[in-house]
Amino acid sequence: MVEILFRSSVNSENSDWAERSEYWRNYRPVIRGAPKKYHYREPLILCGHGVKLRVDRGTLLVEDGFTHFPQKIESRRYFPGDPDLPSRIVVLDSDGGISFSALKWLSDQEIAFVQLNWRGEALVVATPSGRLSDRKLLLAQLSVRNTRKAFDISRWLIQEKIAASIETIEEVVPVSLVRSATLKSLNIDLEQISRGSVKAHLSSLFGIEGRAAAAYFRSWHNLPIKWKGLGRKPIPESWKKVGARTMGWRSRLQNARHPVNAMLNYAYAMLASELRIQSAAVGVDTGLGFMHGAARSNTPLINDLVEPLRPLADRQVLGLALSHTFTPGDFAINSWGGCRLNPQLARVVANRIGLVDASDVVADVLKMIKGESRRSVNGHKLPN
Repeated sequence: MVEILFRSSVNSENSDWAERSEYWRNYRPVIRGAPKKYHYREPLILCGHGVKLRVDRGTLLVEDGFTHFPQKIESRRYFPGDPDLPSRIVVLDSDGGISFSALKWLSDQEIAFVQLNWRGEALVVATPSGRLSDRKLLLAQLSVRNTRKAFDISRWLIQEKIAASIETIEEVVPVSLVRSATLKSLNIDLEQISRGSVKAHLSSLFGIEGRAAAAYFRSWHNLPIKWKGLGRKPIPESWKKVGARTMGWRSRLQNARHPVNAMLNYAYAMLASELRIQSAAVGVDTGLGFMHGAARSNTPLINDLVEPLRPLADRQVLGLALSHTFTPGDFAINSWGGCRLNPQLARVVANRIGLVDASDVVADVLKMIKGESRRSVNGHKLPN
């Protein structure tokens, strides 16, 4: 009798996983607003077991992976110079293979290749040009390091982050006393940092950024998440609300222990990968940062550039989390308590982050390094 109940439970879980995999595989978001004026090359997001990329008679043949049963495996054929070629190909939490000739084909067609693991960590970022640092830019970056200009660039990046955080709260977070208090606090921080009334050293800047980030994430805390199908499989009680960004115990394992945090990990990894691609395209050296050092990362400049974009990614993830009804089949828990996304859901998250344009941040910081002053991501003037 126990064995029958166990099999029934396992079959129910497998059925829920397959049902949600198919749901997210066929999910198409409603795009609001006016159509884009120019053609937008969307990324191609692949996931599952058995992903394959190879060249066949001069074309790129791509086979998606297997995530559930039954599933119809999709294959795509791309021709050189096709206007509908993807801007980049992103492989999520997958196994399979890519041939050397396929990598060359992607490089010839200026298509980047990115591989992320199930934690949302970038394993491979292959840029289409493979360009190394531009010598003149490298010298310009070196001349700026540890100067007032480096501080002003850092101040601008944090200023843009706070401004974007305000917009995200206004757009996504429901009206409440906490929301109102957070917006008031963030506007005070934004005014302080915009006026330049901050001591010209990074510790003062980080103090404002840390205070603003804590208030920003508190405005999310305890927002309800909708669920169904909990009679078939239970979920942790903490999953019924948006939790804290920090994980507390066992944080050294770098496992997200909440669905929203797991989605954010993918979102931030996608942003970082895109910034690495953009940086390689212009020849800026990602090993020379302004705020972040090289102790924890070999690309500290990417850690700098991602800051003003984080709230834009948060907006996409939080909008998805609050507007959908999830089931236990959308996530899995490993033996360490880590939350793993259904691969098809991870693909949806990655596609949403494709809507965030990272090119302006790279371009604007490049102008500041060169001493130029132009428009900014969120409308604030760049420091000279």
